Amino acid sequence: MGGFGRIELAGEGDGVSRLELFVDLIFVYAFLNVTGVISEQFNPAGVPRGLLILVLLWWCWARYAWLGSAVRLDRGFVPGLIFGVSATLLVMSLTVREAFGDQPGGLSGPLVFAVGYALVQGGGLALGSWARWSDPGSRQQFRRVWLPAGTGIVLLLAAALVPSGTAYDPAREWIRFALVVAAVVVEYVGFALVGVGSWRIRSITYWAERHGLIILIAFGETILSVGLSQGAAIAQPLTWPVIAGVLLSVMLVGTLWWTYFDVARFAAEQALHDVTGPRRTLLARDAYSYLHLPMVGGLILVSLGLKYVLGELRVPSDKSPTLGLAALYGGVVLYLAGLIAFELRTLRLLGRSPILGVALVVAAAPLAAGAPVLAKLALVAAATAAMALSDVTVFRHKHRRLHAALGPAGREPPGVSPKELFFDLVFVYAFLQVAAVMAEDPTWPGLLRGLLVLTVLWWAWAAYAWLSNTVRAETPAVRGVMLLTVAVTAVITIAIPQAFNDAVGGLSGPVVFVGCYAVIRLLHLGSFWAVTRGEPALRGRVLPMAVPTLTALALLIAAALVPEPVGDVRLLSPVRAGLWLLAIAIDLSAGVALLPPPWRIPSASHCADRYSLIVIIALGGAVISMGAAVMYTPISLRIVVASALGTALLAALWWWYFDVDSTAGEHALDRATGERRTTLARIGYGYLHLPMIAGIVLVSLGLRTTMSVLGTHGLLTATPPLRWPAHLALFGGVALFLLADQLFWWRLTGGLRRIRAVATLALLALIPLTVGVGPLLALALLVAACLTLIVVETLGAAPMRQAVRH
Repeated sequence: MGGFGRIELAGEGDGVSRLELFVDLIFVYAFLNVTGVISEQFNPAGVPRGLLILVLLWWCWARYAWLGSAVRLDRGFVPGLIFGVSATLLVMSLTVREAFGDQPGGLSGPLVFAVGYALVQGGGLALGSWARWSDPGSRQQFRRVWLPAGTGIVLLLAAALVPSGTAYDPAREWIRFALVVAAVVVEYVGFALVGVGSWRIRSITYWAERHGLIILIAFGETILSVGLSQGAAIAQPLTWPVIAGVLLSVMLVGTLWWTYFDVARFAAEQALHDVTGPRRTLLARDAYSYLHLPMVGGLILVSLGLKYVLGELRVPSDKSPTLGLAALYGGVVLYLAGLIAFELRTLRLLGRSPILGVALVVAAAPLAAGAPVLAKLALVAAATAAMALSDVTVFRHKHRRLHAALGPAGREPPGVSPKELFFDLVFVYAFLQVAAVMAEDPTWPGLLRGLLVLTVLWWAWAAYAWLSNTVRAETPAVRGVMLLTVAVTAVITIAIPQAFNDAVGGLSGPVVFVGCYAVIRLLHLGSFWAVTRGEPALRGRVLPMAVPTLTALALLIAAALVPEPVGDVRLLSPVRAGLWLLAIAIDLSAGVALLPPPWRIPSASHCADRYSLIVIIALGGAVISMGAAVMYTPISLRIVVASALGTALLAALWWWYFDVDSTAGEHALDRATGERRTTLARIGYGYLHLPMIAGIVLVSLGLRTTMSVLGTHGLLTATPPLRWPAHLALFGGVALFLLADQLFWWRLTGGLRRIRAVATLALLALIPLTVGVGPLLALALLVAACLTLIVVETLGAAPMRQAVRH
């Protein structure tokens, strides 16, 4: 491994860093916003525009995948540049709807999008050129890549500068469209013509993992679209058709997920190991940079289709049913077609279940044309389910041979598995819904409701995290339970606004929420009992763990059945709040009281990775929450500045945890053994990460409210200060995160850091000092304070940081 200046080159065995996962979450959020463009303009002009935007965004992402295979993006000064890219990408995401036509008011949407694209693309190329400048071959290769990239940027800027005018002009629109098409063609064809040259895939593990993660996150975002189909924080009536639609949607997404992560993902990695030199780079380019694009595009269309179908179940509209049918069925076909091409390029394999899946979906489309909305969804879900079942029936012999041929690439990964990460993504999106609910009711009762829901969701997630730490997460029993839990969690997500009181019409919201939560906890107990059949010591701990769990569930069920007036979901009765608090107290205290602990930690790295990932995904979710507040607002200078400041604030939280703390925690856990390791993990991770996540959710609430206030006031209009609960959430959320992180450090290392203590007190002192200040200025002051504290800590604790890292 070498370095250039303060840029560290990637090594042979490097994997995907947590910073890259954070960036990928924002990229997929931008991809998901393309569904809004297509849904709003589902016509012969709007669909090609949306697809062109997706292609441009994908090429930005592909540039950083190539960059990450050559340079360590989490070392030296590079993380600062990557967070700058993240802020730029967030602004691009907000202008996706204006990429082809400007909305009145604010800045020019096409120009902002084009400038953002130029910064993201140019920044990646500049960083790669600098890092490899000492290698003449690499330097020449980057020079050749600059030509098509620079030409594409110029063409896109030219398209943005085409005058908009006040009246619709077909000639003008065609010119802009043609320039964007030319930019796409130049970028893609130019990269192919440049050839592989001195490009080299330094780490096959990194390359396969990075593309697997982007597909995995895209699946997670598709699940998010299921929740958004009912409206974020909107208390719509919960009906059996809606619940059935959500479960069928998760079944469809889970089946498509299976087609990639069962064989194709790992077999393709094995294929990369089997070739060398330029052939490996060509295979990586064709199979991943090119053929993963239709797969992501298909998932985007599936997201659009699910959002439409489930929206129709909630509130029927007068839109043409062809919209949802074409998007849903066409998306599945496009995804499977991309998968077939991917398997053909990597494995030289044509056949098996994906082709059968395409045939079944195409055959089901005419039947679905005249069917009710729910039947449309049921038909495509049944077609994909039959496709998956064919792998263990019709194609079982070939399927077994493929698994047997995978070798080390197909074995259970040593770290967090794709199933666990998918599970975590769904839970974090439930956390996002909590932030949205608190933003809709930024009062003290609203904050209490949100924090109570967050706590029970966290404890449910932690139970499954402990289960996967104790037993192998890839066993059939655990795998089935986790996928079923994902489906039930998706139902919980749409029931969160009614967790404490029922809306008018439909099923009882509190009963649906508590019922689904009870299913999740009971599934956990049942799976723990099943997988410990051959281990009497572990099985004997199930009953002591079940008693407090069942007691807490009984209290929550009693709270849901308390008769309360129907209609105002913001109502928080003292009786229900008291029962919830008692149930949470019993659940949380049982984790400390149970001795010996009913778990074990065979792998310290797996445990630390699992909790680190939930932190990074929560930070990415906060970015999504921030963007969702101004999704339909014309882009303005205020929003651009606030987006940059919000990203900088989240970068500070990332630095405080991931600079040394997460590494130190893993090392401390690795040094401990037996029950001491379990005790350290139980307090340090199971308990002290809860206030960290709560802090991130509160910061998410504050940023969402700040962006919303800025977006609803004109450029020359004075913006009122945030309401006191939202202001406290923003500043107090950062302080809570810092305090929990300090306690985590103390619990696992036994030391305290005075700089962090001073930082926490300073942030708490800022809360009353910034009351009444405009939201943008308050956010700027908070970010300035955080960055100042980071600089002070970096300079004052350099020896300690070096000791932990090495």
